[in-house]
Amino acid sequence: MLPTEFRLVDWILGRSKDAKYNLSNSGLPEPPLAELGVDTSFEAFSKEKDVHERVLAETVARIYRVEAKNVVVTSGASEAIFLAFSVLGKGSAVVPVPNYEPMLSVPRWLGMKVGHSLDGAVRPGAVYGLTDPNNPTGARLGSAALDRLGEISKKAPVFVNETYGGFAFEEPATLHSRLDDVVTCSSMTKFYGLGRLRVGWMIADAKRAGLLRRGKKLLSGHDSEYSLWLARQVLEKRGPFVERARRTYEENLAAVRRFARRGLGVSAELSGAAPFRLFRYEGGPNSVSFAKALLAHRSVLVGPGDFFGAPRSFRLCFTSPRDELEAGLEELAAFLGDRR
Repeated sequence: MLPTEFRLVDWILGRSKDAKYNLSNSGLPEPPLAELGVDTSFEAFSKEKDVHERVLAETVARIYRVEAKNVVVTSGASEAIFLAFSVLGKGSAVVPVPNYEPMLSVPRWLGMKVGHSLDGAVRPGAVYGLTDPNNPTGARLGSAALDRLGEISKKAPVFVNETYGGFAFEEPATLHSRLDDVVTCSSMTKFYGLGRLRVGWMIADAKRAGLLRRGKKLLSGHDSEYSLWLARQVLEKRGPFVERARRTYEENLAAVRRFARRGLGVSAELSGAAPFRLFRYEGGPNSVSFAKALLAHRSVLVGPGDFFGAPRSFRLCFTSPRDELEAGLEELAAFLGDRR
């Protein structure tokens, strides 16, 4: 194993207290569960004698139109990422950049050689890891990339992190249904705003699901049944949660688009389906120094692009309440104006 860090989470947790405007959190705020029809009573939970992991797997299977045997419940997407590379990998990985930092750092920590190109001959011993929508850009995989993944998945494991897929606001879908050799994951953390439940899942063919399930039991044993019980209720009653996410996403994306049109020396591709965009700038300091200066002078926290393999850029998340987001964008605009 090689020493590495999860710099992004250290950055967010270590500096959030210093930020008046936190534009680094990629998940929605925690929802008012009781107001949205979820029973949070521990007494009610304790009366249910179901095997909650099995029931949640069955619920996920119904939503994504797969079989329950194909669903592996995990402790969030973080555990899913670790399982994908450690269980499916054979010494190397291919992870295009930019990408979510653990998709790069986990295989490195496992001692894998990590490449970044989907082109060329398929490497049979490698795990191919992607995010869709991409983190940090928000871009969706296009038809050419999907065709290429279909080719690769016949010869090597392909793992796609679909954590932000809900922000497409379409019928729930997983790439595994289109390419059954592909392994996918998602969680309750970002779209539902329930990161503290630590609930996620993977979807895979029966053979790989069995391997992943055994690996999960060795890694973390069993998840909190109370968390699984709450997560199952949210998924069963997901309509109000979807509308909450849609309202926040559409209103805040409009604010980000207005900001991007101001010509402040930064650029971003604004199409996509995730509550963030990657803004690039030319010249000046590296992205960590840029983000430190922005925090120090304007009390705005963003994610440095270097953490995602994208130099001279920053990930701007728009999950905050609209007033806070717009105020933070004004401070960011002032900071960018001072640089020019």
